[in-house]
Amino acid sequence: MDGPIRTPTDPILTLAQWLSPGFPIGAFAYSSGLEQAIADKVVTPTNVEDWLSDMLRDGNGVSDAILIRAAASGADPWDVDQTARAFCPSRERLLEIDAQGAAFCDQLRSNWGIDVTNLTYPVALGVGIRQLDLPLTMAVQMYLHAWVAAVVAACQRLMALGQTEAQRVVAALSPLCSEIAALTETQSLDDLTSQSFAADIAAMRHETLSPRIFRT
Repeated sequence: MDGPIRTPTDPILTLAQWLSPGFPIGAFAYSSGLEQAIADKVVTPTNVEDWLSDMLRDGNGVSDAILIRAAASGADPWDVDQTARAFCPSRERLLEIDAQGAAFCDQLRSNWGIDVTNLTYPVALGVGIRQLDLPLTMAVQMYLHAWVAAVVAACQRLMALGQTEAQRVVAALSPLCSEIAALTETQSLDDLTSQSFAADIAAMRHETLSPRIFRT
């Protein structure tokens, strides 16, 4: 059986693999509270772009970017991880980053020989970036873009959002992913903040939604 990958690989291809929909972290199982918001008819095909923009700019988008940068820049990953867990506004948000982080750590250990375990998803990604010396700002951009693509795909399963319109939303939000990546270059854990209250409340209420198809 082959061991972990140690040969040099184009860093862009490594990031593309880590942040692709096919990477086995179970991203397809999470809606970040959107399932509840759609059930409440708060999010519709006409305003989903605005909702996701707010989440990126004022919620888990910018906070995850800061956490990735902290872990990738040499801060103690366990300290950063505890901050990430404490900063979660709901049990479901914690489930989301904890379960995906555990799966991501499994892949880093098995296929890249990186000794890491039990870290939340953005922190685990930051550790992997540091270990393989991958381009940090590009990684943050791609992480945010992957999140947008995943939740837009979730929206397609929950409401009448066609393929063309879904791709328009992803394309429209791509510049914001780059903007946040640039904005957080000079930020630290002291800058963590969240003001996406409607999304946080939807995530809190999702636990009792019935029926439901997503874990969060």
